[in-house]
Amino acid sequence: MSTWILHHYRLSPYAEKARLMLGYKSASWRSVEVSPLPPRPGLQPVLGGFRRIPVLQRGADFFIDTRLMAEVLDSVTPVPPLFPPEARALSMLIANWAEPRAFVMMGPVRFETREDVQPLLEAGIQPGDFLRDRAPFMAPAVDTRRSPAVRASARDHVVAYLTVLDELLRAAGGLHLCGAKPSAADFSAYHTLWWLRQPPQRDALLQRFPALRDWADRMAAIGHGRFEPMTPDEALLDVKAAQRDSAWKPAWPTVDDERLGQLMVVNADDYGRDPISGIVSAVSDRHITLTREVPDLGTVRVHFPKVGYELIAAT
Repeated sequence: MSTWILHHYRLSPYAEKARLMLGYKSASWRSVEVSPLPPRPGLQPVLGGFRRIPVLQRGADFFIDTRLMAEVLDSVTPVPPLFPPEARALSMLIANWAEPRAFVMMGPVRFETREDVQPLLEAGIQPGDFLRDRAPFMAPAVDTRRSPAVRASARDHVVAYLTVLDELLRAAGGLHLCGAKPSAADFSAYHTLWWLRQPPQRDALLQRFPALRDWADRMAAIGHGRFEPMTPDEALLDVKAAQRDSAWKPAWPTVDDERLGQLMVVNADDYGRDPISGIVSAVSDRHITLTREVPDLGTVRVHFPKVGYELIAAT
């Protein structure tokens, strides 16, 4: 069976969530570092214009969105669980608040001064290029040009978010959001705090939540597991090598759906709405699978969570 391959970049909060989940599972994985801006040669042949990051690959199977990645990692490596029964409901609620609503509100708080774009310069990216790329990418979820005007209200939203996390933490005993051990809820909530704590730090809001700061330290200590670098070309070769391997199948039941076998288009329902088309080959209450034929590579399967994405007929 192919190993996990994570396509990601260092500055991405969602990528940090994926890296930590792999670490929590004690996974051995390959790391394909991509640019924060397209083109991304290891992904574009497979995903076309679809460009949300991170992407988790295993052979010819590609998993989109960290909410689905958590489910998939649990199905392949059940211990330690990300979704123990007592934590599933809260994990789903936290994920669908933190991703993307709290994340979007973090933007105006995170980027206040020119100092905040220094990490982009260190990565060889001009801030102007980044902003021109992200403005249409983030629409219609947020108008990045209005960040200064909405900064105060965004900060209010972030404080409310942190307050709820702090109360959940205390109610669960102070170690993690659902009890003594991490669950998917913790990883969904943590990545936004990780973003605030990256240099130059914008985590003054956390000073009023000492228990939450300690929790964030515990989450960071999980680490990223064992990983080795991999080139985009090597990741594409892994697709070709896996053509005879069995396709990934979920540990949960699929359902009959009238869209099975049809050519359909999937796009996110918030931002990063670049479409991707393929034949619908699996549907469940949790996910959708598109099967695509990629020239010079073969058959690939792209898996999306059902919540947060639209599936429409190709025209």
